[in-house]
Amino acid sequence: MATVPGGAGGLALFNDAHSFLHGVSDEVEAVKQLIATEDEKRRVEIEELRKDQEQERFERRDSLNKLRYEFESFVRRKIDKVIEEIGEMKKSARRDDNTQQQQINTLIADFDRIKDNLFNVQSSWGKLVSNCVTPQQQERYLATQQEEQNKIDSPKASPRATPRARSYLSG
Repeated sequence: MATVPGGAGGLALFNDAHSFLHGVSDEVEAVKQLIATEDEKRRVEIEELRKDQEQERFERRDSLNKLRYEFESFVRRKIDKVIEEIGEMKKSARRDDNTQQQQINTLIADFDRIKDNLFNVQSSWGKLVSNCVTPQQQERYLATQQEEQNKIDSPKASPRATPRARSYLSG
């Protein structure tokens, strides 16, 4: 090995290289430090973004739950209102049914009175006829009625024929 005269001077030859390597080494350390610092900043930023995302997720979930509860409340109110209206309709129908039944009962009572009154009118007419018409006139009238009935029941008579036509056919 050859030594450079001056011993210490040999090292001086590499001073530039050493200082360059030392500068590069310092620069590498500075870059490592910068990378570590930037990496820590990114981690903090990512953690903040995760917290923000979690907070937004919680807020969305909370908003969705509020909306769902409001909708369920709205639906319940509408259902209650429909049930209430159905109940009112049933009550109204029962009242209408009761009113109609009362009207029917009144009509039945009116018809019964009319029937009784018509029976009384018939009885009165019968008494009037028996008081005013002689028994011979009554017998002739009944015989005439019987003859007309026989003519009507006769097979010669057309079912659509009038009493005058029936008398023509039978006579």
